[in-house]
Amino acid sequence: MTNNTKGTIFMCLSALSFATMGAFTKVSSGEFSPYQLIFFRGIVSAIFIFLITKKDELNFFGKTSKSKKMLFYRSLLGTAGAVCYFIAIKNLFLANAVLLNNLSPIWVTIFAFIFLKEKITIKQIIFLTVMFIGAIFIIKPKLDFSIIPSLIGFSSAIFAGAAYTLVRHISSFEKPANLVLWFSIYSSIFMIPVLYFTGFKIPTFKELLPIIMIGVLSGAGQLFLTLAYKSVIASKVSIFQYFNIVFASMYGIIFWGEVPDIYSIIGGVLVIGSAVSSFIINKKSD
Repeated sequence: MTNNTKGTIFMCLSALSFATMGAFTKVSSGEFSPYQLIFFRGIVSAIFIFLITKKDELNFFGKTSKSKKMLFYRSLLGTAGAVCYFIAIKNLFLANAVLLNNLSPIWVTIFAFIFLKEKITIKQIIFLTVMFIGAIFIIKPKLDFSIIPSLIGFSSAIFAGAAYTLVRHISSFEKPANLVLWFSIYSSIFMIPVLYFTGFKIPTFKELLPIIMIGVLSGAGQLFLTLAYKSVIASKVSIFQYFNIVFASMYGIIFWGEVPDIYSIIGGVLVIGSAVSSFIINKKSD
């Protein structure tokens, strides 16, 4: 199996995991704050990764002082993105929240160009511009507070893009499982002072299942995503992350009757269409 094929499979599995995690997050968001869900998610995800991973693939915070720093920054950016994403899921249609979060490959391409010196072409710049226009259709700018959840969702993509760019860099000298494990642990630690001020609710037995699934699916999604970026360069595999939108749209329609309006549909078509076109052109160039 080639690296391209492995990267594609891993990214599709990551997309399915994250979309399903988003659905469970929406289920639990009525009872728990985004901060508490991220706290629980980190704990469950860390346990999940620890149990399924060979112990020789894990090490305490990183192999070197450089990797320790990189793991911390990756976790900080990833946690900021997760907070924004969970807030968006709670306040927007699931499909719209996922669409905005899945603008992260735009930022991966931009940050990879700036910091990792990966090439970017004029055609890619055009496609990125069209994606931004699609984001505007999804956000539907208004001069009132109703725009805030959409802007928070858009911000989640920026933080996630920066975090995934670090994943691309760190995965050259750290095991994928180690990246996911310490991201999970750090994200829970970061939430402790926030929960001190916002409050903590002990879940009932019935509420535990979706919370556990959020953590398990998050760990699986992060692991698959890290393996995908380790298998092939970011610009070749990030396209398949958009299957997340398809899965999330299906969940939203089936379970919550969330039918996107015409502007969201246009925005989605622009975003996904640009991503697919960019991928096809890159494939032909190869």
